Amino acid sequence: MKLSEKIKANRAAIVEIVESNNTLYPRIILDDLNFDLGENHLDILVDRTSEYSPGDLGEIQHQLEKLLGVSIDVITPNLLRDEFRDKILASALVI
Repeated sequence: MKLSEKIKANRAAIVEIVESNNTLYPRIILDDLNFDLGENHLDILVDRTSEYSPGDLGEIQHQLEKLLGVSIDVITPNLLRDEFRDKILASALVI
């Protein structure tokens, strides 16, 4: 199964994993929109809630890698370099 199909089939589980770890609004970073060509990695962007702690990103990464079977990086907007932040946020694909 292609990565795009795995994401569509597991959308509810992905959102549940993100929301149960004190973050919201999972998105795929635009550079990964061609992920069917290289189906072994995915960059996910999430927003923090007031209950967020840095360990939450690691837990999301672990759970999503287990669910989707690919390498995952999870970041928040504040971790993006200033010069790229607006462009990445504008082009990220909502899961």
